[in-house]
This record gives sequence, C-alpha cells and structure tokens, in this order.
Amino acid sequence: MYVIRRIAKTQPGAAWQVAGSLPKITQAYEEAGRNPAKVYIQGQGVPGEPNIVYAEWTQERIEPVNMRTVPEAVRTNNAEMQKLLTEYTIEFYEMVTPEKLEVRGIS
Repeated sequence: MYVIRRIAKTQPGAAWQVAGSLPKITQAYEEAGRNPAKVYIQGQGVPGEPNIVYAEWTQERIEPVNMRTVPEAVRTNNAEMQKLLTEYTIEFYEMVTPEKLEVRGIS
C-alpha cells in the first residue's frame, strides 16, 4: 500500500481557490475507482507555510496515468487550477506493515 500526496503551491492569496478545485479533481478520480482523498491546507488561519494545499490518498499500486482514462472533470478543473499555481509536485510513500518488516528481517 502506498500513500500519495499532491502538493499544490499557490500564488499568494490563491490557496483557498485551489482548495476549492482539488476536491473536484479528487472526486472525479474517486468516481473512476480511486480511493478517497483528503484535501488540506496550511498557513491560512493555522500555523504553517502559507499558500500550500495538499491532496492525499492511498493506492495498492503505483502505476503511470493513462491519459485516455483521465476524467473530463479532472482535465477541466486542473487546467483552471494550474493558472493559480507556482509549483505542483507529487510524493510517494510506502506504508510500513508487519509483513513488510518481516520480509526484510526486522521484527
């Protein structure tokens, strides 16, 4: 199992607009079969670096995106959101389980 995190660094003052777009994108992927995502923000009323919005979900496998199966709502909302971003990156984390530790000889 993997944790995937999208990091959307926004132009100053655009974080809440991006926070409004990301749930539309994650919902479209969920309707296409992806696990539910959480969208969260920092530095906009709580301590943290300003102008950053995150989307995070889990997946059983990491596979390349098939552009032919990307939902139209993702294409539309992503195109609008891109205008508000300064950086849009993705991080991948492998979840640690007792089974994986055992395979690696760690108990």
